[in-house]
Amino acid sequence: MWPFRKDTPVPSRKSASFFVSLIGGKGALSGAAFDKLALEGYAECVVAFACINRIAAAVSSVEPHLYQKNRAGKLAKIESHPLLDLIYDPNPVQSWREFCGGLTAYHQLSGNAYIFGNGLDKSQKPPRELQLLSPGKVRIVPGRGLFPQGYEYRPDANSKFDYPVDQITGQSAILQIRSFNPLSPWYGLSPIGPAALGVDIHTGGQRWNKGLLDNGARPSGALSVKGSDGTPTSLTDDQYLRLKEMIDRQFSGGNNSGRPLLLEGGLEWQEMALNPKDMDFLEGKNGAARDIALAFGVPPQLIGLPDSQTYANYSEAKTAFWTDTILPLLSMYMDAFNRWLTPLYGEGLFLWYDEAGIPALEPMRNEKANRVNAASYMTINEKRREMGLDDIDGGDVVLVPFNDIPLELAGNSVHLAEPGSPADLNAKP
Repeated sequence: MWPFRKDTPVPSRKSASFFVSLIGGKGALSGAAFDKLALEGYAECVVAFACINRIAAAVSSVEPHLYQKNRAGKLAKIESHPLLDLIYDPNPVQSWREFCGGLTAYHQLSGNAYIFGNGLDKSQKPPRELQLLSPGKVRIVPGRGLFPQGYEYRPDANSKFDYPVDQITGQSAILQIRSFNPLSPWYGLSPIGPAALGVDIHTGGQRWNKGLLDNGARPSGALSVKGSDGTPTSLTDDQYLRLKEMIDRQFSGGNNSGRPLLLEGGLEWQEMALNPKDMDFLEGKNGAARDIALAFGVPPQLIGLPDSQTYANYSEAKTAFWTDTILPLLSMYMDAFNRWLTPLYGEGLFLWYDEAGIPALEPMRNEKANRVNAASYMTINEKRREMGLDDIDGGDVVLVPFNDIPLELAGNSVHLAEPGSPADLNAKP
């Protein structure tokens, strides 16, 4: 610390080893541990905050659709159904977008998301509402086989609710959605785990730069004391404290910037500066930010990181974000609902999303339509089926360009045959 500057908070001494040990699967990510993770890995890290919020907003923007599968395996869309009513209005305080956004954020933050089906009991009746449970308040009771024994939910220090798991079917009032974790059979792995070093570097760099900014980005200079004979000497404790108080009060901070320093009795001012390379945290910060974005599957271009030219343009980065990150997450969530919730409403029901309703995938749809339309070997109905459309009468024909002829006939004129007579393809003009 420079003696004549106001104290700057020292960057947090937490290290990435905290996240590694916390998320490594040796214990439940609950209570104070989850709160610390949420604070330092989300609330205090702008890159992780931006990544999680962007993923949650994208996933929650897609509406699920309900289909009925017949014996032939074809799907017919259902417009109205009690399951859709529950999905679109999961509980009195959340819409589908709010519910799905919270579900995605919890999953991305901790690697786990827990949904409570209020009213779902052993009679296998559909739940009355769906509620999200904070991963920090849920503990899994390990089982001896494929399924856990149950879930413990502690909303506060004085309450505990137990939700058992059927050891035959795996059915429970709690649906757990978790990411793959090679270190634990019960808890998912948070993306912040692999990105822990990047979180530390980026957050520490932010705090360090803030400290430099508070001190004018460099120590402006130093005061040296010389005696009457010009040799260096030292101040008494009282003189030192009085001088420090005067500088803090009259010359430090934004309101006092630029004020001249009045020196007395043997004090001498010496200008100081640091090599700019010694203060260059920018590249290290940007590299850490790219590592965090990589862990979450978000192209750096989408969160405004400089020098992120992995993709030719913003549109390509956005398409890659949806195809590589958002659609796999949507598929995971829909699969989980189809295992846990959909069977309670009858057989043959299937929840899924409609890619045609996602604006970000429009370039891919246009590319596919052009490719299918250019396929001269496909019938009209085959092309329509490829694009998700129904067959039409007379569509089982192949249309070819009228000017395509065999190479050996090039330069020859072909006489059209009279009705009922064979065409003479070898006729000369």
